[in-house]
Amino acid sequence: MASISTPRAHISHLGRKLPNSAITPFSQLTHRHRFQHHVRSSHSGKSHNRPSISAKPNEKRITPVSSAPAVSLSDDVNPPPSTRPADLETPAPLAPSASVGEKAQRLIAYGRAYLAFYKTGLKNVYQNYRNSLPIRRSLGIPSYLPTSPPPKFFIKSSSGHSKHVKPKTSRSTFQLLNRSAYDVRRMIPFALVLIICGEFTPLLVIAFGNAITPFTCRIPKQIDKYRRQRADRKSAALSAYTEALNGSVRTPKPGSKEELDLLSAFASKKFAKEASAQDVLTACAVFGLIKSHNRPSLLVEPVYRKRLAKHTEYLAVDDNLIKSCGGVTKMESSEVKIAVEERGGYGLMTGASAREVEKAERRWLEMWLQTSQPDK
Repeated sequence: MASISTPRAHISHLGRKLPNSAITPFSQLTHRHRFQHHVRSSHSGKSHNRPSISAKPNEKRITPVSSAPAVSLSDDVNPPPSTRPADLETPAPLAPSASVGEKAQRLIAYGRAYLAFYKTGLKNVYQNYRNSLPIRRSLGIPSYLPTSPPPKFFIKSSSGHSKHVKPKTSRSTFQLLNRSAYDVRRMIPFALVLIICGEFTPLLVIAFGNAITPFTCRIPKQIDKYRRQRADRKSAALSAYTEALNGSVRTPKPGSKEELDLLSAFASKKFAKEASAQDVLTACAVFGLIKSHNRPSLLVEPVYRKRLAKHTEYLAVDDNLIKSCGGVTKMESSEVKIAVEERGGYGLMTGASAREVEKAERRWLEMWLQTSQPDK
């Protein structure tokens, strides 16, 4: 199961000691307790020590907290595991000769496994957002509004005429803040569905999709279905784009240099600002921001162009933080896959082994970072 603790996010940005005012009352209380215990021992005449009544096993004690050593940006590229779905442990398959009772018990075990998975996901959503609040305050981001913070809170331009940007924090912190805000906006509706439907929640989740489901609560079947849908939408959008541009219906091969250059162009701030309405719809469909590139063009200016511009800003910050925090080689395989999919890199290798797919995704992401620019 994914841990709900987020030590790195706190270490990378909030390595502080408790103020002396928070420790002084505890030290005074400890000295007073020792003095009283010494007086009682001297009156009783006994040499052995017994715990006082106040020292109960279940009593909460105040423990001074010391600051931990800071983690360098080069070692802080991966967000906490609690920002991703936990492992779903389902019962083993039954033999064909299994009885009706055994099949019924397995169905019940399936329901309980999904229920435990969803509860863990919701706990992670709550804990991630709690851990993000002090970081949001320290960066000057509104604390209790679950909005994704703008890029200006994470990078700053260097002095002089150089256009190089420097990170204000690590990618681990950046992803924690973004994912916790994304998930907490879906926490209440999903929790209501879980309370009402219980073990039958997976059936409704498959029907409603990701609209009400936090990322930490998405089952493998739901994630696979979403990936296939996005790959199909990307292929359809690129086919229409190349046909309108060159008069050819030939679609760039997934993972090719031709497709990578096209996706990189879609992710530029200039494209989001100056592209035609239909091209904006194409880019939104490629990046999974809309379900179809055939949406009405009337909604481009009020909705979709802003959505694309926000996504390009997010990718620019994430690209910069990946480079500054250790690069692709230090990223976990699950983080590489998420980063590739956020940039439209679906369907790189179909039918290959997991190891081959991971190698292809790492190579693709490295090529993407070579073509991306911080201020593009």
